[in-house]
Amino acid sequence: METSNQRNKENRLWSFVNSGLFILIAGFILTGIFGTILSERIQENSWRKRFELEKTRQEFEWKREKKFEIIKRKLDEGQQSLEEISDLISLRFFRLQNTYIFIAQGDLDNATKTWNKYIETVEEWNVKLIINQNKIRRLVSDTAALEFNNYETDNSTIEYPNSIHGKFYVAHKEILNLLNCLKNPGCTLTNEKKQNINRMLRNLDYETDNFIDNISNLFLQRTLEFESLEE
Repeated sequence: METSNQRNKENRLWSFVNSGLFILIAGFILTGIFGTILSERIQENSWRKRFELEKTRQEFEWKREKKFEIIKRKLDEGQQSLEEISDLISLRFFRLQNTYIFIAQGDLDNATKTWNKYIETVEEWNVKLIINQNKIRRLVSDTAALEFNNYETDNSTIEYPNSIHGKFYVAHKEILNLLNCLKNPGCTLTNEKKQNINRMLRNLDYETDNFIDNISNLFLQRTLEFESLEE
C-alpha cells in the first residue's frame, strides 16, 4: 500500500515536472536568477568603464593643468625678463643723455660723475648682451633679436648702425669724444655739433622706445593667445 502510494506520488511529481506549468515556473525562476546575475554583471562592467573613463579624464585634466601651469610660469618669467631688458635699455639711454646735458652746460665735474655711472650700466649691458639677445629670440622672434644686436659693431668704424646695440655704440663714442673735448681747454663744442648730438639722441630715444613697445606688444600677443587656449 505504501509502495503504491509512493509510486503514485512519484508519478504525480514526474507528471508535474513534465508539465507546462513546471516549465513555466522553472523558466521564470531561472530567468530571475540569470537576469539578476546578468544585470549585476552589466552594472559592474558599466561602473568599471565609468571609473576608467573618470580616471582617464582626471589624468588628462591634471596633465592639461600642469602643461598650462608650466607655460604660464614661463610666460611670467618671460615678461619679467623683457621688463629687465627694457629697464636696462632705458637706464643706459637716461645716463648717456644726462652725461651729454652736463657736457653741453660745460659742467665737467658732473659730466664725469654721470659718465662713470653710465659706464657701470655699459658694463652690465655688455655682460648681458648675448644673454638678452637670446632671451628676445626665444620670447619674441629672431627678427627682434637681430634688431637688438646684429653684430655690426664688429666693424669699429660703423657710422650708420641698424641695431639698438649698434646705435648705442655710435652714440657712446660721440659722447665720449665730447667729454674728452670738454677736458681739453682748446676744444670748442660748436652749436652745429650740439644740434647733431641732440638729433642723434632724439632718434635714439625714439628708436629704443619703439623697440621696447614692439617686443612688449609681440610678447603680449603670445600671452593673449595662451589665455584664449586656456579658456
